[in-house]
Amino acid sequence: MQESTPGSRLLPHLGFVIVYVLWGINICSMKFGGQQWDPLVFGALRYASILPFLWAYTWWYYRKHRGRLKLQIAPRDLLLIALLGVVSAVGMEVVLQYALQYSNSANGAVLGRGFMPVITACIALLLKDLRLTPSVMVGIPLALGSVILIVAGGPEGFHLGPESLRGDLLLLLRSFLGALYLIGMNKLVGRYPLTLLVSLEMTAGALALLPFLFLNADLGYLLSRSDLAWLSLAYTALFATLIGFSIHNWSLARLGPFKASVYGYLLPVTAAAAGYVLLGEELGWNQYLGGAGVLFAMYLVQRDRMQLLKASVSAPAAAGTDKPA
Repeated sequence: MQESTPGSRLLPHLGFVIVYVLWGINICSMKFGGQQWDPLVFGALRYASILPFLWAYTWWYYRKHRGRLKLQIAPRDLLLIALLGVVSAVGMEVVLQYALQYSNSANGAVLGRGFMPVITACIALLLKDLRLTPSVMVGIPLALGSVILIVAGGPEGFHLGPESLRGDLLLLLRSFLGALYLIGMNKLVGRYPLTLLVSLEMTAGALALLPFLFLNADLGYLLSRSDLAWLSLAYTALFATLIGFSIHNWSLARLGPFKASVYGYLLPVTAAAAGYVLLGEELGWNQYLGGAGVLFAMYLVQRDRMQLLKASVSAPAAAGTDKPA
C-alpha cells in the first residue's frame, strides 16, 4: 500500500479552508441578494437547480469506470443517505431560518454552529471514537470564546435571555443535528463514491424542500426577483452547495467528524474577512483578536497531526533518504 505524503495529508485541511472561504463569501452574497427571497423558496431552488449537474457528472463518472463500480447500495445505507439529506436541507437550514426569527445572527454563529464541535465530541466520546487530549480540551473552549468575541458588541451581539429562548433552543438543536450529520456521513463516505453520495443527498434535500416552493411561489414571484437575487442564488447553489459540499464530504472522509466540525469555527472569520473585502465593512479590535484566537485554537486541535507531519518531513533529511518516515 502506498504511504501518504505530508502534502496529501494537508489536502483535506486545505479543503475545509476552501469550503469555509466559499461559505463566508456566501454570507455576503445573502446580504445583498439572498434577502430578496423567501428562505424556503430559496432553499428549494438552491438544491433543485444543481441536481442536473450532479446527476450528469455521476452518470459520466460511472460510465468512465464501467465494470469497476456498481450502483448497488445497501437499503440501510440508502435510508441513511436520504435521512442525512433531509437533516441537512430541512433540519439544519430551515431550523436555522426559523430560529433567527426569535434570536439573532450572533447567537446563530455561537449556538447554531459554535456548539457543533462540542456536541460532536460528546457523541464521539460516547461512541468511543475520540480520545480527549490537552490540546482539544484547551482548543475547543478557546475557539468558542473567540467566536463569541468576534460577534460581540452592538445591538445584535451575542446575548442570552428569555426573549430569545425559543430561538436559542432551536439553534442548539441545529448544532445537534449538524453533529449527527457529520457522524452519519462519515460512516458513508468510505463506502460509496462521493459523487453518488452527494447526488443522492441533494436529491433527498430537494424533494423535502420542493413542497415549500410550490406553496410559497408562483411564476409572478419568480419573475419579480432582481438580477442580484438570481446572482445570489447562482453563487449559493454552484459554489456554496455544489462545490462546497463536495469538498466538505471529501475532506470529512479523511479527517473524521470531530476535526471536520472544528473547522466550522472559521466561518465567522471568513465571513468578517469577506465583508471587509467585498462590502467594505469595518473590522473592530474584537474581530482581529477573536480571529487570531480561532486560528490558534484550531492549531491546538490539529497540533498532534502537524507534529506528525513535521516528523515525517524531517526524518528523511536526517536519514539521507527519500522514503517517508
